[in-house]
Amino acid sequence: MAHVDTPARPPAQPGGAPANGARRRPAPVLRPHVVGYTGFHTRFPAPRRRLELPTGFVTLVFTFSEGLWVTRTGGLAAARPRPAAVSRTLIAGPRTVPAIGVHAGAVHGLEVNMSPLGAYRLFGVPMVHFEDGLVDLGEVLGPVGRHLPERLRSLGGWDERFDLLDSVLAARLDRGPAVTPGVRGALARLWTDSGPGSLARATADTGWSARHLRARFREEIGLPPKAMARVFRLQHALRALAAGVAPAEVAAARGYHDQAHFSRDVKAMTGLPPARFAALRGGLPPCSALDRMPGRITSVLLPPEAE
Repeated sequence: MAHVDTPARPPAQPGGAPANGARRRPAPVLRPHVVGYTGFHTRFPAPRRRLELPTGFVTLVFTFSEGLWVTRTGGLAAARPRPAAVSRTLIAGPRTVPAIGVHAGAVHGLEVNMSPLGAYRLFGVPMVHFEDGLVDLGEVLGPVGRHLPERLRSLGGWDERFDLLDSVLAARLDRGPAVTPGVRGALARLWTDSGPGSLARATADTGWSARHLRARFREEIGLPPKAMARVFRLQHALRALAAGVAPAEVAAARGYHDQAHFSRDVKAMTGLPPARFAALRGGLPPCSALDRMPGRITSVLLPPEAE
């Protein structure tokens, strides 16, 4: 849910110094759990606001400087009233509402994106712990988490920082709980089959009751399966919108009751009607520099006048 404004090869920024950022995949042993690392060091002549969309992933942010604020509730109206200042670290779990990251023009830090099952394995705590908002890393990793931001900040470059993250996270793999195969299978099924009836089919695949599946999802993922299916359907829909497909066609293809149902769901989860989302994306295709996770639409840059 950070505010990264730098692509993999950051260009010069109008009115400011060149961006200084980098992206890298984690070490091979971590790739089933961690999607990637993004370092950012941006300087803009004016404040920036980004709408961060529900993705189904977990985001860990390290800040090396002051000046980043994140709203804890969804909707564009939440961008202005006193957003919460980010501490040196924060974790945002899977959610069904957007967040808004705001910075004053200059911000420096690092973002780690991971799957919810990867976060469960690495952090070793029930994922429902991250349900209510932003959690400080020290709460789940203890002294290692409390000192990690300063250790990362003190290093001279992004490769050294990414190497340190590889070392710290890989050391946690043998300490965390095992993921339940039924949860892993149901999550994968909901991603590929998120339309009407998908939840019943995913539940049937596990052989569990719906109640037991909900309990396992709350423990290992942080959201119930119905909410994850809703997030996944939204992501498929947003990818189609970003690719230029008309809202009516997206609604029909993704199994919404009608276009009005689709519009209500998109607005409830992003704060934007579908047409406004497409306009703010400005024609950027899926997996553009604005999106920091493969297969996901992560962000929309908000203009100052957005309401």
